Amino acid sequence: MTKTQRILLALMLLVAYPAIADTAARDETLPGASKESPQPVYRAPKEARDPDVMYLTGLMFDRGESVPRDYEEAFRRYALAAEAGQPDAMNGLGLMYALGRGVPQDLSEAMKWWIKAADVGSIAALGNIATAYYTGLGVRQSYPDAAKWFHLAAVKGDADAMNALGLMYAQGLGVARNRPKAIELFTRSAYLGRSSAMINLGTLYAVGKGAKHDYRLAYAWLGAALLSGVSAEERDAAVYVLGMAAARLDPNQRARAEGLAREIVVSIVSGQARTPDRKSAQALPGSTM
Repeated sequence: MTKTQRILLALMLLVAYPAIADTAARDETLPGASKESPQPVYRAPKEARDPDVMYLTGLMFDRGESVPRDYEEAFRRYALAAEAGQPDAMNGLGLMYALGRGVPQDLSEAMKWWIKAADVGSIAALGNIATAYYTGLGVRQSYPDAAKWFHLAAVKGDADAMNALGLMYAQGLGVARNRPKAIELFTRSAYLGRSSAMINLGTLYAVGKGAKHDYRLAYAWLGAALLSGVSAEERDAAVYVLGMAAARLDPNQRARAEGLAREIVVSIVSGQARTPDRKSAQALPGSTM
């Protein structure tokens, strides 16, 4: 592997490193809730004893939305909902234990709740278990176990898990190195709107090795990531590789690649992405490790 290739793969690690995932905020209307009057929401769990309501109000205290941020209160409400079998609350309780929010940090307890959450359908918990194995967070570090759990989350449609598993196939971490499989996973994640996957996909097309060099596609995917909005760290990585790809394209090729980048973004936003890569990636749910 050349020095340039090593730099590019290091950049991929930067933009795809797994992180503990929070449960996405949900848009449900809470009983008696309104932006003008948060007090009824505060009382709702005591009145309704509904696990979903308890979880959602716990989430509000966790994030400080409509009420003052209070991790201890968030933990209490997550615990009530989790004991009643609410999957997102179980995952949230695991997060509180993992991060030491509202309760002393206890990584073993975090894993216990993530496993319970995964058993009852929490996709976010699958990703958190995978990340724990990837990083050695409270468990013996194991790339094969991380790949297994990321695969389970990816099969269920988790775009971040697809991106993380793509990184593992690209690097040969816990699985046999398989660049075409990495491209398949990055493509699927990218079409679900993950800018990190777009950058990783563009990087693999720029690197080649296991996949043909395609500087037009590299430029297009990196451009699509920048158009979609990225973090400062991701921007540095994308701009670096974009410049390398641009140097290999003549003005006409570059103009066509810029047009393709815009088409990719439009197709993602409209939810009408239809490309050979997208079609091939649909085989993932039936795939095996």
